[in-house]
Amino acid sequence: MPFRRLQDGGDSTGLIMNESSRSKGVKNVLSLQVARERTRQAKAASDRQISKRSNQRLLERLEAENAQLRDLVVELMLEIQALHDGAK
Repeated sequence: MPFRRLQDGGDSTGLIMNESSRSKGVKNVLSLQVARERTRQAKAASDRQISKRSNQRLLERLEAENAQLRDLVVELMLEIQALHDGAK
């Protein structure tokens, strides 16, 4: 209710301004809450992007290491086969 009945018969201007100030205060608090939530969401999205890039770099490094290890396994198998054939 924007206007309140005066209990003491005093000037109503103070109450009207008080109600208006309270309403503005509530709006300011809500605006701050919305701004904080948007900031939190933006930070979370940024963190996810950083995490995705980090995971992508890790995956690329692991795939390169895996390829090197596969090459080493092939070389070792060829050496074992050569030793086995030489022993016959």
